[in-house]
Amino acid sequence: MTRSERRPPPDGGTRRKSTLYCPDCGHESTIGGDWRVEHTTDGDRDRAVYTCPECDAVVARRPARLALA
Repeated sequence: MTRSERRPPPDGGTRRKSTLYCPDCGHESTIGGDWRVEHTTDGDRDRAVYTCPECDAVVARRPARLALA
């Protein structure tokens, strides 16, 4: 079994593990960056829903206790 090589980002910079990427428009920002965050309740669970500020796509849904924004 061989390991796959990690490739640098196309712009030559480094990416942080806590960066979110919008699947619809490609916008990227850290988890505490410019994403719109809405706190909701799903059953008994409090959730944080991250929405792209560029195109309004939902990027992530996380337990609210893990949300940084």
